[in-house]
Amino acid sequence: MLNFFIAALVVALAPGPDNLFVLAQSATHGARAGFSVICGLCTGICVQTVLLIVGVSALIAASPIAFFVLQCCGAAYLLYLAYKSFQVRAGVVKLDAGDAGEMRAGKEGAGLSFRRLYLRGIIMNITNPKAVLFALSFIPPAVDMSRDMSPSLQMVVLGAEFVTATFIVFGSIALLAGAVKKFMLNSPKANRNLNWFSGCVFIALAIALFAL
Repeated sequence: MLNFFIAALVVALAPGPDNLFVLAQSATHGARAGFSVICGLCTGICVQTVLLIVGVSALIAASPIAFFVLQCCGAAYLLYLAYKSFQVRAGVVKLDAGDAGEMRAGKEGAGLSFRRLYLRGIIMNITNPKAVLFALSFIPPAVDMSRDMSPSLQMVVLGAEFVTATFIVFGSIALLAGAVKKFMLNSPKANRNLNWFSGCVFIALAIALFAL
């Protein structure tokens, strides 16, 4: 299964919705926020693996209506994130007491808790119809029917390998983007531009969901 792990690293490196999502969040909110999103995305991959094993992924891919509904849900969520990003740029986002405390303390990702960012990652992955198609085309072909291990258990192992590869690659992206963010902490203009960039990325990803 080493070949699969190497292939997973290559796939994670290729520009796509998830790594662009990590890049945008890390550049806007810092590396800590990026890793929160990555944890959510990896959890989403685990969910996709389970759906694949029980046959739900195949049903979604085979149903034009179900697939279209998933596309609409994913696009709607991305547009919501874009709206929130533009709100930050306009300086009109309301912070609760905890978020305001983080901002006063100068912590990364002020205004966005781990839970909120973690949920963003999960929703981003499970509402991505391309993730469903990718799981169907990438994991089952790697199953070796000649092995003593059952196909279902092999898919669990392959899913775990893909999660590991994703965490390594996306973690590197988060660290690099977070380093850039640190240099811009004292530049309100740069921060506004990063939020604008993040909003534009979300809109582009929403449109790309229908480019299948």
